[in-house]
Amino acid sequence: MSLHFFDTCAIKHRYIGSPHARQVDRVVLDKKIESYIADLTVLEICSALGGACRTQKKGVKEYDAMDHRFLTDIADGTIKVRPTNKLNVIRARSLLRYGGVIKGRNLGSGDALIASCCLDLAHDKKERITFNTADWNLYRILREIDAFTAAMTLQFILPPKHGIPART
Repeated sequence: MSLHFFDTCAIKHRYIGSPHARQVDRVVLDKKIESYIADLTVLEICSALGGACRTQKKGVKEYDAMDHRFLTDIADGTIKVRPTNKLNVIRARSLLRYGGVIKGRNLGSGDALIASCCLDLAHDKKERITFNTADWNLYRILREIDAFTAAMTLQFILPPKHGIPART
C-alpha cells in the first residue's frame, strides 16, 4: 500500500471544484493508496473553502456542501487524520528558522507543522511517503532538506514553475 500525505492547499482542490480536482481524486480514491492529512488541515480547510467561496462568489450553502464532503471523507476513512505532536512542533520551528530566516522565503507556521507531521508519519511507518502540496515556497524549501527528501517524495500538484520537475 502506498502512502500519500496532503497539505491543505493541495487537498482543497478535491472540494472546491478546481481544474486540479481530478489529479487529487485519482490519488484519494485509489484503493491501493492510504491518504493522510494533518489534524491542522481540519481547521485550515475552513479558511481554504471560505476563500474559494469568496473568489467563486458562492454562498454558505455551497460552503456547507464542500465542508460536508470533506468531513465525510474523514468519517468514512477515505482520508485519515494524523495528529500533530510536540516533536512536530519542534521540527516545524526548525523548518521555519531554516526556510524563513536562513533562506529568506515566506513559510507559514501551518505549512511547517503539516510538513513535519508528514515526516513523523514516514518515520513511524518506516515507509517513504508522497507529500502533495500546491505551495511553491514549501515545495522549494523541503526539497533542499535531506531529512525531508530522504523520507518523502515531494509532489507539486499544480503545473511546475520555472522548469522544475513536479516530482522530486
